Amino acid sequence: MNNIYSDKSKQILIVGDGAAGLSAAKAARDQDPTASIIMFGEENLLPYYRLRLCDYIGKNIDYNKLEIRDEEWFDKNRIQIETCSKVTEIDVKTRKIKTNEKEYEYDSLVLATGSTPIVPSIKGKELSGVHTIWTVEDIYKINKSLLDAKKAVVIGGGLLGLEAAHRISELGIDVSLVEFMPRLLPKQLDEEGSEIFKDKVQSLGISVLCGKSVTELEGKNGHVSLVRTADDTLLEADFVVVAVGVAPNIGILRKSGISMDRFLNVNEKMETNIENIYAAGDVASVDGRWFGQWIVASKQGQVAGTNAAGGNAVYKTTD
Repeated sequence: MNNIYSDKSKQILIVGDGAAGLSAAKAARDQDPTASIIMFGEENLLPYYRLRLCDYIGKNIDYNKLEIRDEEWFDKNRIQIETCSKVTEIDVKTRKIKTNEKEYEYDSLVLATGSTPIVPSIKGKELSGVHTIWTVEDIYKINKSLLDAKKAVVIGGGLLGLEAAHRISELGIDVSLVEFMPRLLPKQLDEEGSEIFKDKVQSLGISVLCGKSVTELEGKNGHVSLVRTADDTLLEADFVVVAVGVAPNIGILRKSGISMDRFLNVNEKMETNIENIYAAGDVASVDGRWFGQWIVASKQGQVAGTNAAGGNAVYKTTD
């Protein structure tokens, strides 16, 4: 849809339509009822709960239950959302961004570009049947691989990997879970707790291999069939799910002049080092701290959106 902006209307652009981006848009509207707000998302879908994606492994996706806000909400709040819109360039000097469709000017910019699943440099990672879990499309692909599958390997014993392994195992498929660390959930559990948890996971029919790194994925006719670890353990696999973590989406920002290390550096107001540019969510590090949690991204987005619209909000970290 095309909005007509008055000369007095502040134009706020939000790059990213995940938890941080959506929260920023709502907060900006609450702060400034007259601002022009445009949010950009790369998928052909309105914002949805990524945390619930594993619920649809082996099931038909009910997008109405995944969707966070519908079109009526965006219309009511006068927030323009551009789906299928990939931001390709950000010019901080002219205060413009370019997408695959057109160019936009901004008064304030919120960067909520999120993150992307990490796929380690493993030989054979390009084989078909190798999946990540991050988008609705990923679930469609996994569900296709489930057809006639008997064995699966999940690489990564974090929360996402564990949930995926459990969902797949419930479908009657033999699952092997490979974790690089010597025990499961080392940040959440002590050694005794981790051992008890591992026993519980294995009681569900999931084979857990800790302290092993995957070095190669072998295939037949271009499709994955074996997973090889550094000690030459071989695991049969009709498909593989990789869940070893995420990396922030900062590619288009590397030459922007915005301060960054692995993440974009922001202060407690979610401000970058460049005036009127804010960052929130998985792409941002607040005073050197990064969280990677949905609820944190939402709170950071709220602060970034409020301040982008002229407010004075502060994000308070908690241990």
